[in-house]
Amino acid sequence: MRQARPKGSAMFAESQRACRLVFGLWLAASAVARGAELLPPSLVLADRRMGPAVMADWSREEILKASPRSIDEMLAREPAFSLYRRQSAVFGNPTSSGVSLRNTGATAASRSLVLLDGIPQNDPFGGWVNWARYDALTLDSAHIVSSAPALLWGNQAAAGVIQLNGASPFDERHSLALSGGSHGGIGASTAHAMSNAEGTLAVSFAAYGFHTDGFYALDESQRGAVDRRLETEFFGEEITFALLLAPGVTLEPKFSHYDEHRNNGTELSRNSTEAYDFSLRLISDDTPLSWQAVAWHQQRDFESVFTSVVDDRSSESVALNQFDVPGLGTGAAWSAAWGDEAAWSFQSGADFRRLSGETNEDVGTFRRREAGGEQTFAGVFVGSAWQMSESDRFYINARADQWTIDEGRRIETSLASGALLREERYEDRDGVEPSASLEWIHEMPRDVESRVALGSGFRLPTLNELYRPFRVRDDIVDANPELDSERFLNAEAGLDWKANDAWKLRAALFHHWISDAIANVPLTGTESIRDNVDDARVAGFEASAEWLPHESVTLAVRGLWSETKFTSSPEQLLLEGKPFPQAPDLRVIADAEWCAFEGVSLFGGVEYGASQFDDALATRVIPDYTSVRVGVMRKIGNATLQVRIENLFNEEIVTGSSSNGLRTLAAPRSLWASLEWGF
Repeated sequence: MRQARPKGSAMFAESQRACRLVFGLWLAASAVARGAELLPPSLVLADRRMGPAVMADWSREEILKASPRSIDEMLAREPAFSLYRRQSAVFGNPTSSGVSLRNTGATAASRSLVLLDGIPQNDPFGGWVNWARYDALTLDSAHIVSSAPALLWGNQAAAGVIQLNGASPFDERHSLALSGGSHGGIGASTAHAMSNAEGTLAVSFAAYGFHTDGFYALDESQRGAVDRRLETEFFGEEITFALLLAPGVTLEPKFSHYDEHRNNGTELSRNSTEAYDFSLRLISDDTPLSWQAVAWHQQRDFESVFTSVVDDRSSESVALNQFDVPGLGTGAAWSAAWGDEAAWSFQSGADFRRLSGETNEDVGTFRRREAGGEQTFAGVFVGSAWQMSESDRFYINARADQWTIDEGRRIETSLASGALLREERYEDRDGVEPSASLEWIHEMPRDVESRVALGSGFRLPTLNELYRPFRVRDDIVDANPELDSERFLNAEAGLDWKANDAWKLRAALFHHWISDAIANVPLTGTESIRDNVDDARVAGFEASAEWLPHESVTLAVRGLWSETKFTSSPEQLLLEGKPFPQAPDLRVIADAEWCAFEGVSLFGGVEYGASQFDDALATRVIPDYTSVRVGVMRKIGNATLQVRIENLFNEEIVTGSSSNGLRTLAAPRSLWASLEWGF
């Protein structure tokens, strides 16, 4: 007889004990962390970036300057980055916060992998990302990596990687940030790092919190008695130790906790997430060989309530109560890099990840459903860089993954009697997926660099896609335990030109061919099912330019044009030729900054997004938008004050259009102020 699976409360008991243990270790470390001195940050050289194809990056200073409420707001200033819906993760449902670079996703599931210090951050069950848990004070840098070098990470990295790097505990700092603004928004965060006099032991810790009353997601003309603001609150803590075991060898244990609660726009519809993470990194930055070994364990507990609202929005009832959606992720990885950068360099490694999760939910007042399963990934990879000549460099990467999907099940019982209504246990599956990429960099005269890259990767459907149905207002999407993995074939060619100290230009053409693309395939007007579409493609062009007409003035413009299309769908012919949902063909962002005088900067920006569709059949149009932001920043000693207005002209930005005609909106005009003090 199958044993009962652990539910959320039992699953977190282990993490709570770990929290008490880590707190005790922190007290011990604090006792020896006196006479602190500034030490250089630890280096992570074996980070699998075998290739220079970084689409965008941010330094620590640029992250603090952006002062985002949630880190996705900063990343979204790069047009290639987008969440599924036009909504900041502060207000959006976390299940719609998956990231797809260059519009490569036909659904809300991430087609890009998010990493923090080399550890996957995509939810073990759903693949989405809780962006608000990455506080700006704790980060040292951020990078968006294109698909070719990203393939070294295997599953979920088929369209690219977002690398977040935390600040080193050896980099002494003490920071406090306060923020507040429209919609009842208020937040605070603090981060500290210190080390002992010998430079052999360091500790960093951070805490943050945020609350907003939110705004109405529906226009006043469509609201009724049940509608509420998108109230959100979240908080988190993290602590990291660093022990210098030997010259160049560092051990870093880390523990973090995150908790968030959200209102989904009506009295009864809500969701919440609680997350615990523990990791252990062992790093060696000696040359010519550098390596790192890392192990981690992640626990998630997600809850969500979907409701059915009557036409005049005067009342609602619970349609789907997902009262316990636990997820577990355990993994380990080892990687090493060595060689002479002037000629040959190499990188290799292996990783393992075990994921499990399930949804426990009440369907109306009739049925209780348990559905879930487990996934395992084991991969090996190798990469090489060859400096063929003074102007030519080649990068070759290869990887193989062995995967399994097991313990799949869907069990339904009567809420009234407990009688078994349905029991399905799905056949275990396994397979091997290869990934490879080739990139050529050519230095041309007049500081022009060209690059050409080809690559192939894959994405296995998440446990969420396989087993968890969901609902958006009256639109229902069912899970599909028979989903196959997506295969990506990627091609890219680009140019970088630094004309002089005042001009920088960058442009690229790209094409992604996707086999067995996962989409929400319509069954009826309001019902869909996740299913594989035979073939799809994404092709486009991206460009950016930066101009410094004066030492105190910076102008920049970045744009992405792309065409998405389901090219072959014999099972659903109506899909053929249709674009991906939530994929605008054009997005342009222009920014300007003027350092008016010492310590004072004025900045502004304009963002345009073309119209798009909300559904796979391209029947529900989401109109285009233009949004303007302005602000001022003042530095006074170690303190920085910033005041900005988002959506200056109060543009109505539509994020969704449901089958019953309701239009969901992004944030209206908002004033935001922040104060960051380093001491």
